[in-house]
Amino acid sequence: MKKNDLTSKTVAELKALAKKNKISLPAGSNKADIVKALAKGASSSTSKRKAAVKAVSKAKAPGTKAKKKPAVKKAAVKKLVAKKAGRPEAPAVQAPVRRPWQIPPGAEEPLLAQERVADAKYYTGTEEQRPAVPFDTLAHEYGSERMALMARDPHMAFSYWELPQTRLEKEKAWFGWDSKLCVRVYDVTGVLFDGTNATAFFDQEVPDRIGNWYFDFGRPNHSFCADLGLLAPNGRFLTLIRSNSVTMPRDGVSDVLDEEWMLMDEEFMKLYGMSGSTSGGFSSQQVQELMSQRRMLKISSPGLFSKPKAKK
Repeated sequence: MKKNDLTSKTVAELKALAKKNKISLPAGSNKADIVKALAKGASSSTSKRKAAVKAVSKAKAPGTKAKKKPAVKKAAVKKLVAKKAGRPEAPAVQAPVRRPWQIPPGAEEPLLAQERVADAKYYTGTEEQRPAVPFDTLAHEYGSERMALMARDPHMAFSYWELPQTRLEKEKAWFGWDSKLCVRVYDVTGVLFDGTNATAFFDQEVPDRIGNWYFDFGRPNHSFCADLGLLAPNGRFLTLIRSNSVTMPRDGVSDVLDEEWMLMDEEFMKLYGMSGSTSGGFSSQQVQELMSQRRMLKISSPGLFSKPKAKK
């Protein structure tokens, strides 16, 4: 077999061929080593075959003398001499037979399976077996009714929605086919919204029952929610889906100043000493007395109470 034919075969096929031709392979042989061993074995067998053919042709050639075979074998001669001398025959000692090592059936199967798995990692199949890669992997709609509202920054929010076609046609059939799909945004800051008690609202017509929109509220630190519904020409509005409520973040520093937790220098030093940061330290009894005095005196920020009036 030529070397190119051997190279085109897999490692499992090469090992099976080496086993068939009784060619021993060293442990840990890779594909190149197996191909080299098979090629070498094939060349040696070819040379042996040529030498045998040449010897046979030489023996059959005229004028050549064949070697004479011994008439009687040595074992037969010894047996004949012992028989004439009247001695009992010595038992024939058989030479130990050297048997070749044999691999138990199935011992190589796990190794061959590992090689098949390793080769399969790089096999992607033929062109006919490869599936076409779809360009649109996401579904256009999921057949459910949903609407969500999310804050993007202190001023803008993003909303997306989905409304099944059957629900839209059913509602338009009795509400009016001339009604338009609309998103109504409510300002629900500081109220428990029930659909009618919003502080303000505005309408935005949308083109499709499945879509999304960016809304510029322009009201940081306010709470909003939105409805997807039908807006009639006379101004009536029918809610179909309602979104979640969202509070927009601030666009500046908070104006809330929590001054109730301010401490005087003397109190701070006592608490600081309780942590062990000073050499002396204070007991828990002293801290309890300090806290009780603060509750009795109702200490608060100096800027939150008026100064006593001067006596006349």
